[in-house]
Amino acid sequence: MRVLIFLLAAAVCGSCGREFLDEKPVARQRVPSTLADYLGLMDNTGVMNATSHALGMMGSDEYFVADGVYGTFPVGVNYNYQKRAYTWEREIFEGNEVQLLDWNEGYKRILWANLALEGAEKLKGQESEGEVDLLRGIALFHRAWNYYNLAQLFCAVYDAATAGSEDGLPLRLESDLTLSVQRSSLEATYTQILKDLEDALPLLPDRTETNFRPGKAAVHALLSRVYLQMGVYDKAVAETNEALRLHDELLDFNAIEQKPGLTFPPHGQGNAEVVFMASFNVNNTYTRMISYIVVNPDTLLLDSYEEGDLRFPLFFKPSGVRYQYSGSYNGAALTNYFTGLAVDELYLTRAECAVRLGRLEQGLADLNWLRKHRFESGSYTERSSTDADELLSWIIDERRKELVWRGTRWEDLRRLNKEPRFALTLTRVIAGETYTLPPGDNRYVWPIPVEAIEVGGYKQNPR
Repeated sequence: MRVLIFLLAAAVCGSCGREFLDEKPVARQRVPSTLADYLGLMDNTGVMNATSHALGMMGSDEYFVADGVYGTFPVGVNYNYQKRAYTWEREIFEGNEVQLLDWNEGYKRILWANLALEGAEKLKGQESEGEVDLLRGIALFHRAWNYYNLAQLFCAVYDAATAGSEDGLPLRLESDLTLSVQRSSLEATYTQILKDLEDALPLLPDRTETNFRPGKAAVHALLSRVYLQMGVYDKAVAETNEALRLHDELLDFNAIEQKPGLTFPPHGQGNAEVVFMASFNVNNTYTRMISYIVVNPDTLLLDSYEEGDLRFPLFFKPSGVRYQYSGSYNGAALTNYFTGLAVDELYLTRAECAVRLGRLEQGLADLNWLRKHRFESGSYTERSSTDADELLSWIIDERRKELVWRGTRWEDLRRLNKEPRFALTLTRVIAGETYTLPPGDNRYVWPIPVEAIEVGGYKQNPR
């Protein structure tokens, strides 16, 4: 795809650092004007199918960093915030970090979506109505997807009783970088996410030829995740039902060859479970801390897999005295993790929500159906229980074992901390010193980068 002037616009009026505000377009950059230009913008997978998950991954309990590695971690502004995030410091950013931060990159993708939406409006009556609708639907999905992911990092956990008074995100719905947009309420943020997805739904096909583009199945899948996070369990079940009606294939792990190296094919090609392909790419400089998941998966996580569970040998390959994570549905590189939407998550979402609504048979059936596809043939014994608390605990445990390194663990920790039976205190021990993150702590909401606060005039998150 041709380089477009939108690379300049990543500033988003305070969403990125000062260095972007001084950039000027080069002569060979041009403003897109055709349907092909705008679709090309949305099909730039290196941008639009990347995700903002770095801080959540750094702060989650899916990995650890050994003392020796932590002590020799590189220094410099682009590394310092990673070490602080790992130990959940109250102050993370010192300023002058480069543009590859969750906040900045998320708002760049939102800007591109806004540009495409404005382009679709201009093209009405000039191009095929169906093609213009497709462009609009794709852009609406991407805007909702990015606002949702940013909300899991920079906003409090959704609670209907307080969402109207909690700080949300600056909701940029136009590409005009001169407009001053302050933080909305959390309620308004989630309302916008839901509206974008509902508006996108009739504009998209049921499924798409490439999993890099969203279809109706992806919209329903994201809606189910949003409603789960909001605690609106009946709507989460309804959306999951619709997603599974369109896309319900599960991989049988018995049919996957156990071999050294990566388990799944590159970019999810041929992986029937992938509903929407998105990835988090670990750049060696800007997210170096996350790369340690490759060789240091959390030991409690490793110990949680039962005998006969094929996820263990397929997700984690021996590497010396440690294990190397190899279970990403992206399959493209050891440092490129799948953070999109997939069928296995849908079954787990429906199972959890069904149990919370008292529909134990449905929840148990979904749990067993997923696990049957994950255990060695002939070795799996179906689980059975009429105890809602026991069944819910099984499902929550299953989410951790199944959705490894998807970017969902931080979301789950945040929402489950509202329930004492599932609340966890996270702990890191470095050189004999213990660092903790208790349930409900303000540090479950990350600070907004310094330049964004200074340029945008946003209210900073309390830490």
